[in-house]
Amino acid sequence: MAAVVPQRECDEERLRALGKRLLDQECAFAKRYRCLFALMNVKPSELTRQPLLACLQDQKHGALLRHEVAYVLGQMQDEAEEVVGELIRVVGDETDDVMVRHEAAEALGAIGSETGVSVLRQHLKDDTREVAETCELALHRIEDAAASRDGDVPEHEGSQFNTVDPTLVSEGVSGKTREELERLALDETASMHDRYEAIFAARNRGGEEAVSLMSKCLETAKSALLKHEVAFVLGQLQNAQATEVLVRVLKDPAEHPMVRHEAAEALGSVAESDDQVMGLLREYCKDEVQCVGQSCVVALDMLETKENFEYCEALA
Repeated sequence: MAAVVPQRECDEERLRALGKRLLDQECAFAKRYRCLFALMNVKPSELTRQPLLACLQDQKHGALLRHEVAYVLGQMQDEAEEVVGELIRVVGDETDDVMVRHEAAEALGAIGSETGVSVLRQHLKDDTREVAETCELALHRIEDAAASRDGDVPEHEGSQFNTVDPTLVSEGVSGKTREELERLALDETASMHDRYEAIFAARNRGGEEAVSLMSKCLETAKSALLKHEVAFVLGQLQNAQATEVLVRVLKDPAEHPMVRHEAAEALGSVAESDDQVMGLLREYCKDEVQCVGQSCVVALDMLETKENFEYCEALA
C-alpha cells in the first residue's frame, strides 16, 4: 500500500482517463494500480469517486485491487454518502473476500463517519477473525478521534508518513521505552488496539530497533491482521534490513495470503534492485494465490522504476 501525498490538481480529462484505465481489465495490472493511487492523490470528487466505487462493487476486478480501493477511500477520508454506504455494504457481505471486508472496515474507521458505527459493532464477533479485529480497531479509532476533537484526551501523536493510520498513538504509549513497546506489541493477551498502538509508536521512532520489533512480530504473532500491518509498516520504513524477513514471509505457502501479499508489496519499497530479489519476485508473480502474484507484479514495477517512480505519471 502506498502513502498519501499532498493532494494535487488534476484536470477532468486526465481524471476520466485514470478512471477508465483503472477499470480496464485488459490493461497491465501495474498500470491499473498506479492509476488507483494517482486518483487517491487528487481531491475527492465525483470523477474520483465513480471509478473507485465501480471497482469496489464488481468482484471481477479481484480481491487485491478492490481491497486497495477500500484503502484509498479511507485515506482520502471521503465522507460522501455513497462511499460510506458502499463500505458498509462490503463489511456486511460475509460472502466477500476477507481482505476486502477488512479494508472496508478499516476505511470506515479512517473516515470516522458515525454512520458506519452500527455495522462495525455488528461485526465485532464476525466469524472471520481478521474482520472482527479490524472492526474493533475502527471503532476505537472513531472514538479516539472524536475525543481528541472534543478535547477530552491529550492530542495524539501524528503520523510522520502522510498516512491515515488505523490506530492513533497516545502520548502515554509514545512515551514508552523500546522494551515496553516490544513487550506490548508481542503480548498475545493484549487488545489488538494496544498492540497496533505500540507498533505505530515504534514505527514513528524508526531505525533498526523498529525493524527488529517488526521482524519479531512477523515471526511470532498469531494474528494475520497484525502481521499484515507489520509488513506494511516495514514497507513504510524503507529499511533494506527488512528484506530477509519479508522474503521469508513471501515464500511461506502456509502464511495467510493477506500477510504474504503485504510482504511482497513491502519488498518493492525496501529491497535493493538486485538480481536475487528481482528474480524471486518474478518467480512469485506466478503464485497460485492471485493477490500474492499481483502484489509481486506491483513490487517489481516499483523496483524497476525506483529512481523515478511516480503514481501521478500513471498515464505515461
